[in-house]
Amino acid sequence: MIKVVIMLQIYFRTNRLIARQLKLSDLEQFHTMQSNMKVMKYTLGRTKTKEENAAELKNIISEYTLSEPNKIVMGLSEVSDVTCTLIGTCAITSLDEEFNEVGYRLLEESWGNGYGREILEGLLTYCFDDLKVKKVKAEVEKENIYSVRILESSLLNYVREYYEGDNLVRLYVIEKD
Repeated sequence: MIKVVIMLQIYFRTNRLIARQLKLSDLEQFHTMQSNMKVMKYTLGRTKTKEENAAELKNIISEYTLSEPNKIVMGLSEVSDVTCTLIGTCAITSLDEEFNEVGYRLLEESWGNGYGREILEGLLTYCFDDLKVKKVKAEVEKENIYSVRILESSLLNYVREYYEGDNLVRLYVIEKD
C-alpha cells in the first residue's frame, strides 16, 4: 500500500491553533459550520446547502493557485490535532490600498475556548509582520456580543457605528506606525 502525504501551506501558528490551507477533505466540517444558523447568523444571515459549501470550498482552494489573490481564506485546526481537523476558518481581504479586513468563524463546538481572541491576535500579527500591512479593520454586527467583546479587548480601536441595511455594524481599526 502506498501512503500519500499532502503538504498544506501553514500561514501562521498561535499557541493552540494553526492557520492553514483548506483542503477538499475539510468539506464535512466546513459544511457543519456553514449549515449552522448560530454560526451564520451574523455573517450571511442564512445557512448554506452542502452543494453551496462544496462549490465555495472548491473555489477557495482554486484561489490558492492565483499569484496575487485579494483574499486569503485559511482553515483553522488545533496544533495538538495531528489530523488537522477543521474547527473554523479565518480570512484576510485586501479591500483597497488603505485597509485589509480580517475575520473568522468557528464551528459551534469550538466556541467558548478563547479561540476567537487567539485567532484575531494571530491574524493581526500575520498581517503586520508577514504581509507588511499598514492598516487593518474588522467589522461586527453590534448584536454579536461575543465578537464585540473580543474586538473591544483587542488591539483594534473602535471607530464608529453605522447601518448596513437593517443591521447596526461596529467598525474597529488598527494602524501600524
